[in-house]
Amino acid sequence: MAQTTHHSQAMSRRSLLQRAGQGAAILTAGLTLPELIAACGGTTGTVGSGPQQLTVAYWTSVVPEKELQAVFDGFAKQNNAKVTYFQLPQGFGDTVQKMTTYLSSGYAGLDVLWLDDFMTATFSNANWLAPLDGVVPASSFSAVADAQLKLSTYNGKHYRLPGNFGTVVFFYRKDLFDKEGISVPTTWDELVQAGIKLTKDGVYGLALAGKNGNTELFNEMCYWMGQAGGDPLHMNTPEAKEALQFVYDMLHKHKILAPSTVTDDYTSIQTSFENGKIAMWISWDGLYESTAVFPNVAKNYTLGVAHPPMGPKNNGTIIANWGWAINKYSKNPTMAGKFIEYATSIDSQIHLAKTGSTPPRTDALTNSEVQKALPQSKYDADYVKNVELHYRPITAHAQRVSDAFEQVVNKYLNNQIDLATAMSQGQAAVNQAMQG
Repeated sequence: MAQTTHHSQAMSRRSLLQRAGQGAAILTAGLTLPELIAACGGTTGTVGSGPQQLTVAYWTSVVPEKELQAVFDGFAKQNNAKVTYFQLPQGFGDTVQKMTTYLSSGYAGLDVLWLDDFMTATFSNANWLAPLDGVVPASSFSAVADAQLKLSTYNGKHYRLPGNFGTVVFFYRKDLFDKEGISVPTTWDELVQAGIKLTKDGVYGLALAGKNGNTELFNEMCYWMGQAGGDPLHMNTPEAKEALQFVYDMLHKHKILAPSTVTDDYTSIQTSFENGKIAMWISWDGLYESTAVFPNVAKNYTLGVAHPPMGPKNNGTIIANWGWAINKYSKNPTMAGKFIEYATSIDSQIHLAKTGSTPPRTDALTNSEVQKALPQSKYDADYVKNVELHYRPITAHAQRVSDAFEQVVNKYLNNQIDLATAMSQGQAAVNQAMQG
């Protein structure tokens, strides 16, 4: 789930919520392999020759750290292990680069990996991940919705178990809707009509991240094309055509999207929403939560969350996951599997929810402690139960595909090419990118 955010050195709960939806990646290599110990945080367990060593990669600057440490300590005590916490780089691109460098070199110093959808697709295709089947019990997989497992499964094998969940939700300024006497839209047509009524006095009805080059436009079109019954990999289809035309019309015909849409990203849209310039936003649950707690929003606006308006084929939404995987070169695959089982248990998910990480387990999303820590989790639970969940069409060459797709679609939204050209050029670009 691609999500561009700014990170401070000490990550706040707000920035972690934003980070949870990240998914864009630029896969590069050629770095000098740094010393593992220099990049690691604390250790847990008994020092000595007895406990088995296990190195676990996870997000850096987790707040409060004691909740993450509780997971490490609990596992170490239960399994007579020594866990070394390998802190991933602050920036997502740096994380991808570091993991690519380690794994492509056959480095065995990392046992348990923390990967998003993009890295999972690329790394499993590169044969850098060990299958989890037979190492992690089937009950751990059945605890999450089937749609969440799609981008962890390749060639019939599970290479990752989701440990974090994100979904795109439809949220809106309820105070503006009430003021105008507008009902929450339930179809694309109603969405447009509501947007037209709400677009005035410097406020735009809807926001869309149309910037080229950061995977956010790819995400946006996964959502709209998915509701039309298509996806970005198949541009020369009636379904893709309908979605492209609809988004174009929202921008140029109905004008419910700001002219800045073609350069907008999540960060700029969030700022506009916080400043009262956006009435509706269809975006990641973490962005909803981090926007809702912004002082100006919490004090002056009333927000609502509803099911996505129905498209031509469905009212589905897209999801994203981060999750746990085992390095193929690990010397401790059995212990790594035990850690993944432990880290995805409901008790561990409650601890991690208190750091701002939305759990993927269906039973955890409805847990009272989780809902207290993460107000958006009640909407996530509702979506998992009642909304059709679409996984993004992420392949081994996901970043190349996203870049190729966005370049063409951005030109179309910029009025540089027409729809027919966008469809033909887009399909050709995607096909070429798929070849690597």
